[in-house]
Amino acid sequence: MRIMNSLVTVPAVLVFTAAALAQYDPPPGYYSTATGTGATLRAQLRAIIGRNYWVPGSVSHQVRSYDNARLALPILSRDPNDPSRVINIYSGVSTPAVWDAGITWNREHTWPDSRGLGGNGPDYTDLHQLRPCNPSVNSSRNNDPFGVGGGAYWDPQPSTNSYFNGVGNGVYVPGTNDRGEMARAMMYMDVRYDGTDPQTTDLVLVNGFPSGNQMGDLAQLLAWHYEDPVNNTERERNFLVFDNVANPLYYQGNRNPFVDRPEFVWAIFGTSPNNSTLYVGGAPAPDGSSSASVIFRVIQGFPASSQIITLNKSGTTPTTFNATFTGPFSVAGAGAGRAFPYNPGSTNFTIAPLSTATIGNFFGILTIDNTDLTSAAPGSGSADADDLVTLYSDVLTPSNPSLNSGTDVNLGTVSSTFAPNTGTHTIAVAVHNLAFSTTTALMDIDSIAGGATPFSVVSGATTGVGAAPALVTFAFDTNAASPGLHSATFIIDTSDEDIPGETQDAVAVIWDVTIAAPPACEGDANGDLLIDFADITTVLANWGHGAGPGDVNTSGQVDFGDITTVLAHWGDHCR
Repeated sequence: MRIMNSLVTVPAVLVFTAAALAQYDPPPGYYSTATGTGATLRAQLRAIIGRNYWVPGSVSHQVRSYDNARLALPILSRDPNDPSRVINIYSGVSTPAVWDAGITWNREHTWPDSRGLGGNGPDYTDLHQLRPCNPSVNSSRNNDPFGVGGGAYWDPQPSTNSYFNGVGNGVYVPGTNDRGEMARAMMYMDVRYDGTDPQTTDLVLVNGFPSGNQMGDLAQLLAWHYEDPVNNTERERNFLVFDNVANPLYYQGNRNPFVDRPEFVWAIFGTSPNNSTLYVGGAPAPDGSSSASVIFRVIQGFPASSQIITLNKSGTTPTTFNATFTGPFSVAGAGAGRAFPYNPGSTNFTIAPLSTATIGNFFGILTIDNTDLTSAAPGSGSADADDLVTLYSDVLTPSNPSLNSGTDVNLGTVSSTFAPNTGTHTIAVAVHNLAFSTTTALMDIDSIAGGATPFSVVSGATTGVGAAPALVTFAFDTNAASPGLHSATFIIDTSDEDIPGETQDAVAVIWDVTIAAPPACEGDANGDLLIDFADITTVLANWGHGAGPGDVNTSGQVDFGDITTVLAHWGDHCR
């Protein structure tokens, strides 16, 4: 009978699936002409996002009026839990979406009007930078650049902003963080507007405190881009600004490239070639590649415990990466546009099989691609080769111990006959993992019980029994056994390898040992129960005598017949 171990449940693993992101992806080929870095890439992106994708030959995106923005923002910044409400920038507060002339919420220029916006140009009403905002918060922000370090800068993470910490009167949702989103919006504005559009100026991001048509702090925005990477809400908003079907009345027909392709950021705004190297397992190869494997082995129907793979980053520069996978697995932490901030670091992927309902051997690969476009040296940045984690999931049937290689035999008998006082004899019994295949659990022999003196167990406990049987060896000591039949039953306890859902089982071996009766004591002339030279000596000492000592054949005469009898039983032991 099989005894099933206790079932231990494992929490479900949340997965950021590729399917959840693909619906917001740009059309195929949207960035096909963005092939350079630095000023070249900037110009290429300016050409892509400076037009309406849906109108061939257009020279500008679809410009919406400032009045339209009050109707567009409830679509672009709608509360995912209640589409009749909007989420306010900086505070994360949800308010009714209905427009009430700016009393509940108004239109915030995240790139402030006074820092270079034309007032009547496309930059002023660009929906990638306009956001709904609490009027009081909007007023408090004024035209402060984004950054940290006191009242001169505005931090879009409210928990660190003095306005939301007792100095002002704002109300915010704990955990709200708009840092990365604002960084990417400002970078979009810098690239989109170079002063060539009518009624616009050249908008420029600078390090430190800006002036004129500048915004900052660029160094801090760069850090935020990597510390607070793109999330699904930001991807959806980017899609809605772009798409003429999902948002037919207020679409612009262009996208924020730094949301779609976060790796563009360092290629344009980075301060040096990228020196990051990503790797799993031990040290990476010279080309930056590395590999590792994750193996799940589980009995059918039992949940498998998740495993963790750590992705490491060396190098001082930040970087972005895509983590994609194949096969029937869940990989928490996978996705596009993942990021590492400045300096070395690490992040984890939590991996588990999607199901253990079907027996089989399943396979997949987790691929990590360092997506940066620049490189400081071979094996870093754009020259950092992919890292591969091979995923295996073996969903197995339990092992089945048997004393026969072809049929299920759980009880066997071995019969032996030994002469008395001939020392210790052993036998070896084969224990098979019956019908073993790649979808069968390996078998462990955990213990062998039974067989008191003169029986004993010599060896047999082992692990990982597959196609080749294990041998269990028993011993019998004839010197400690009387003539007759001796019998012992040995219980061989087995289990599956140490995996979720492992089972326990056993087979039994009966060993019957017969000790033959001692031979007759013919030839024992001196009575020492051993037939040897001493008996020849006794015969010779009584040569010619009648019945008595030396007459081992009881012929009534000590002669050659007695010598013959001694030789016939030479070496016998008697009792």
